[in-house]
Amino acid sequence: MTETWESRGAKPLLEVLDSSYGDVEVESAAAAPAAVEVRDARAEHGSLNGGTLADGVLVQYATITAEVMDANPGWKVIGRYGVGVDTIDLAAASARSIPVVNVPDYCEEEVATHAVALMLDANRRITAADALVRRGEWADWAQLRPIAPLSAATLSLIGVGRIGREVIRLMRPFVSRIIAHDPFAGDLDGVELVDLDTALADGDIVSLHLPLTADTHHLVDAEAITRMKATATLVNVSRGGLVDGAALAAALHDGRLAMAALDVLETEPPAADDPMLAAPNAIITNHLAWYSDASEQRLRARLAERCAAVLRAREVPSIVNRAALDRAAASAPVTALEHS
Repeated sequence: MTETWESRGAKPLLEVLDSSYGDVEVESAAAAPAAVEVRDARAEHGSLNGGTLADGVLVQYATITAEVMDANPGWKVIGRYGVGVDTIDLAAASARSIPVVNVPDYCEEEVATHAVALMLDANRRITAADALVRRGEWADWAQLRPIAPLSAATLSLIGVGRIGREVIRLMRPFVSRIIAHDPFAGDLDGVELVDLDTALADGDIVSLHLPLTADTHHLVDAEAITRMKATATLVNVSRGGLVDGAALAAALHDGRLAMAALDVLETEPPAADDPMLAAPNAIITNHLAWYSDASEQRLRARLAERCAAVLRAREVPSIVNRAALDRAAASAPVTALEHS
């Protein structure tokens, strides 16, 4: 039998395997009402490094594979700081009956606001104008042409979940038309739902708001870019892997796409030779869209609270692999004891 803190008569234990948030006091306070302990395992004493096995883990950047799970058979929950869970092998977790928890409801305002800020910056050429001034080229504003009126633009969203809907709300006063592509979206007031080809072809601003999966990897590749207007701006505040960065950089160099405004890249931090760093007409921020002082606190507290609830067999609103776990439970063989 695998020994955990719980089997030794202690409280269940959650470990923070990696994070950039300093101490774990927020997580500890959030898990305390469920009588679950939180330990900072970013040093050598974590379960991945031979320390006492934890009952669950919280991760930010770490890749959690089937092999990692098998090396930690006591894990009963895996929590990911954030919305995306592409660093965790969901199939492997489901096969081992391990719930994977994320926090999809901590930064809708922040990410949507950041996306809109990028759109406005790209349209009004704010970053480019600032660079002109700093180079002593105050009078050379004609370099920024063309600048089209935003009121005549079509905003096209690919993906309309929580954040996409908030972007629609914020941008509605600025643009003349809003279209969206999302196979899972219901009716949206004042938004025309279209196929992917139309979303790419008609958008003056094409904004990505969807998760990174095997199906969405390089959704915007060289071929997709050929379907976009040469005058269009691509905005991505979701996952870098949605876009083929080399193809995007080439399109910007060749004038086949007007602008790109990105908060995420395929490789983070980017290598010095990442083609996007040398691409013209590109605004790049450092995966900052999620952040405000308040959103960081919400993220840390909600993740710890929800993972603690899993350990106490309580209902949790954001188990990513819930359907797979339910299917596995339904197909499990019934024992004689269960028949009695």
